Amino acid sequence: MLNDLTFEQRKLADFISDISERCYSASWLENLEYVLWDMLNKGERKYGRDVLTQQDIKQLIQLSNDCKCWIYFDDIKEETAIDIELWKEEFDKTIFQNPNILKG
Repeated sequence: MLNDLTFEQRKLADFISDISERCYSASWLENLEYVLWDMLNKGERKYGRDVLTQQDIKQLIQLSNDCKCWIYFDDIKEETAIDIELWKEEFDKTIFQNPNILKG
C-alpha cells in the first residue's frame, strides 16, 4: 500500500503508475512491473499507445537504485516494495511459467 512505502519507494511507485497512465490510461496495468523490468534489460519498446524510452529506463533504474528495491502490485497490499534480488527470482520464475505476460 502506498502509505507503507518510504519516500523513495513512493517515488518509484508513482513513476511506474505514471507510465501506466501514459500508455494505457490505467493507474497500474496488470503485469506492468514485469513489462518494465523486462524493458530495463532489453531496451526501448512500444507499450500501449506510447513508447518506453531510454529516458524512462534511466529514470526507473535511478529510482530503483535510490530505494534499493522494485515495486510490484499485490492484489491485497497494492503497491509493494520488494528487495531487488528477491524480485529477480520472482521475475524469472513468473516469466518461465507464463512468458506471455510480457506482451503488454
